[in-house]
Amino acid sequence: MATNARTLPLWAPKIDPARWVDNRVYTDPRVYEREVELIFNRTWLFAGHASEARETGDYFTTTILGQPLLFARGNDGAVRAFYNTCRHRGSKVALEACGHASAFRCPYHFWVYDLEGRLIGIPGEEAYDGSGFTKEENPLVGLRCEEELGLLFVTFNDDAPSLRDYLGPKIVETLATPLAGAQYEVVKYISYELPVNWKVFAENARDGYHVPFVHPFFRKASPPGPYFLHDNGHAVQRLGMDPSGVEPELWAKIVQHTLPGVETGDGYIVTLFPDATITLRSNVVSIDSQRALGPSTVLMESRVLGIVGDSQDVRDIRALGHATWFLNPVELEDAPIFIGQQQGVAAKGVRYSVIARGADATTGTRGDDNRLRQWWTAWRAAMGVEINSLAIELD
Repeated sequence: MATNARTLPLWAPKIDPARWVDNRVYTDPRVYEREVELIFNRTWLFAGHASEARETGDYFTTTILGQPLLFARGNDGAVRAFYNTCRHRGSKVALEACGHASAFRCPYHFWVYDLEGRLIGIPGEEAYDGSGFTKEENPLVGLRCEEELGLLFVTFNDDAPSLRDYLGPKIVETLATPLAGAQYEVVKYISYELPVNWKVFAENARDGYHVPFVHPFFRKASPPGPYFLHDNGHAVQRLGMDPSGVEPELWAKIVQHTLPGVETGDGYIVTLFPDATITLRSNVVSIDSQRALGPSTVLMESRVLGIVGDSQDVRDIRALGHATWFLNPVELEDAPIFIGQQQGVAAKGVRYSVIARGADATTGTRGDDNRLRQWWTAWRAAMGVEINSLAIELD
């Protein structure tokens, strides 16, 4: 049942309903269950990078929303996604996080599936004679997987638009520099759990207001560029690099080996609704995504990209760039803020938080809450409500 903005709950503030958020949306299991149904199960979710299954037979596994998934590059060169579930007794077919296989053999009863998911082998197959069972009707169950610029996405929704249409031309054009200019591969992977709601990270990735206070290095070394708000809740924040805010010796290293089409100091953060950010910093790209594990837990994943064929010296420079721009700000500075916010919104006596700063605009410089309001516009559209709350259902 949709909440009507004209019949606001009595506790609602006397401001534009788009400019406040019901704090219970960060903690209530009923909200999370609705988000799983209406957002995560219906849109495109970031799954990984094409280099994680580079050659025919390469595969990787993951879990999204509790669903075990298997991604494999087939004989035709395409990466396919399957539920990692045998059609016989439901065992996982691939137990390792990644690997290489000519086919997948279930470890329970040795049923065998080819790289395209077809069931091609059953021990004692003759025992099924007369049962009506056929191999052709029991392949691995697939789901939609599409690739754009080496980025792999999956959706549980057969009726979702194409990935390219969902991202939109402006996002694809932005990411093409540098992703279309070389063959990339994941050179570092980091994951860790945080005790926060998934929306905390999603909002923070486009919240420029906190940067001067939480990130002193960014205040000196990363002047803001313009931001652009796009359809479906996606956004782009352009970033700069100021040598006056960086130690000269460090600066001399982190400006080396800029990526194709990138000028020294160029950068951006592309935030994709609902679950990923892709950040460029001159010579390195970081893909940061999250797996929602419940109403107050996420698995954070970070993939650092390098160019196939980079020497070890070049990779070391890219690793230094990643450490400079990503590790300390997120792990040491943002994470405590995330946790503090999650703990704070649990206060039952504080019903809402405010996102009223600044006028609505689709472009500007970092700092105003209109970037958050645009994200919440996408949330409301997906959830079928008119305010940033499920107040009627929760009260």
